[in-house]
Amino acid sequence: MLKVNKPIYAAVFISIAALAAIIICPLSGIVWISPVSAFTNEEMRYIMMNIRLPRTFVAMLAGGGLAVSGMIFQAIFRNPLADPFTIGVSSGASLGAAICITAGIGGTMLGLPVVIIGAFSGALCSVFLIYAFAWSRDSNSSTLLLAGVIVATICSGLIMFIHFTAGLHQSFQIVRWLMGSVDGVNWQLLLTMGIPLLLFFAVIIPLMPQLDQFLTGDSIAHSRGVNLNASRVVFITVTALAVGAIVAVCGPIGFVGIIAPHACRLVIPGVRHRMLMYCSFLLGGTFLVITDTFARSIVPPTEIPVGIITSILGGPIFLLLLFNRKSRLLV
Repeated sequence: MLKVNKPIYAAVFISIAALAAIIICPLSGIVWISPVSAFTNEEMRYIMMNIRLPRTFVAMLAGGGLAVSGMIFQAIFRNPLADPFTIGVSSGASLGAAICITAGIGGTMLGLPVVIIGAFSGALCSVFLIYAFAWSRDSNSSTLLLAGVIVATICSGLIMFIHFTAGLHQSFQIVRWLMGSVDGVNWQLLLTMGIPLLLFFAVIIPLMPQLDQFLTGDSIAHSRGVNLNASRVVFITVTALAVGAIVAVCGPIGFVGIIAPHACRLVIPGVRHRMLMYCSFLLGGTFLVITDTFARSIVPPTEIPVGIITSILGGPIFLLLLFNRKSRLLV
């Protein structure tokens, strides 16, 4: 794979690609909407303003947030396969949604669908369980990662049990939600997801230099003044809140949190995490926007959940990244 010597060139290229995706993808779909008709035709303007634009922005924020979350987990756990699914946040959110669907809890609360509130609550509970299992004075990256895998396994087992015992209609709803999708979103859900993500970035951006130290190992990072336990708590907590908000709105969407950070590391190796965060956010968001456009266009009038497309495309892409990397993925 071609490596860019100057990271700024890669950042500019990724920025242009992200801007192009935001402009072109809302126009694409089962029916192409020309820029002129988007302003002059009342029906097309409604579709653009109330369906496609919110969907595009949600996909950009969700993909970017998942990519940055994966980058953070890979750094603090020093594991190239760590992502929101690995530590159980997505599984906890999925369990919360499954419980609400099976219990028949509908309607809204605080202006939001109850399923979304249940999914967000499930993500928070999974984080609390991870800390309950792994919190001690001797806890480290390995114990937290192992605790996350345990929580994810427990949540997955409970989801399968609920799915097996639920009625046919509820079972279909659970499966449909677990596929992950950005259809049906609106400006309110964009705001619901955007506020936690804004707080997430406000907290982690000043802490990016600490992620550079995490990759050197616990001993060296500690000798350089990094409070390892406190930093892990902050990073895992705020990242879990961000992932919980994303999964609550979009459902679990896989592979974005793994692919985007590794692709950026391959293109701009050795870059510090502040630049890597910027590039990962744009690349992850662009990837999800494009795959969602593809998902709603290939089999009209049916729309395929974007989580299916990311899984189908994500596996081969990640294998290509593995085979094109001569040294370790996490650098």
